[in-house]
Amino acid sequence: MHYNLLDGDVAIEADNGSRTVPLPKGSGATFYTSFCDAADGPGIHPPRSSLICEIPDAPPRFEDDRVERVWDDHAARLIWTALDLAADGLEAWQAPFLGYRPRVGVMWGVALSATRYRAGTAVPTPHQPPFLQNAQRDTYVSVGFSFGDAKAPDVGMYAYIWPPPDGDRSWGVEGAAWHPDAGLVRLPWARLRETADPHQVIMAFGDAVHDAAVETAGWPSELVGPRVEGWYMSRTPPGSVQHQHG
Repeated sequence: MHYNLLDGDVAIEADNGSRTVPLPKGSGATFYTSFCDAADGPGIHPPRSSLICEIPDAPPRFEDDRVERVWDDHAARLIWTALDLAADGLEAWQAPFLGYRPRVGVMWGVALSATRYRAGTAVPTPHQPPFLQNAQRDTYVSVGFSFGDAKAPDVGMYAYIWPPPDGDRSWGVEGAAWHPDAGLVRLPWARLRETADPHQVIMAFGDAVHDAAVETAGWPSELVGPRVEGWYMSRTPPGSVQHQHG
């Protein structure tokens, strides 16, 4: 199943045929019914649950979402452009770390996160839910991108360190600031887009956050190796490649 959000449809492919479900117009309930009907053709069972999760003020199930909506492909492309730029910078920032570092991934609210871990080197805060105490047993540096929410509607880069550092310091790039109420360092998207090279700025922002972990949480400085631009270190002159394929 391919969710072609830029094209405004969902393509279902199976060995006995394919189906396409358009997104442009209708309610969530209409799309859900159309999706299940299209998937039934190739013999794909419907989802076991139609519960809607983590969407504020949403109805309990997809069948209950009867508000008419129009798919905005322009907004989808803007979202994709932002995610693509942020992911590219986060992957480059994450690359030279020599410790445990999962791939850049999607978090709640369609946010991106790149996290560096040092397992079992922190003390959890008492009287917290078990899942928080389990997470707080590790020290980590997390840098990401978020579209914001109702409480913090600002789009931009964010970062946090556990245990949290002193916020009175430089965060690598102009416009980045510590927000003690949220326990986050934030770099507004508008400020990032004003820079000449947002890709480099994202890396500089992440490097400054990691430096804070080295200075305030005792992280070894040797956990970060040299940064190499690009995935391949080709020694072939670009002009000869263009000539060969011309």
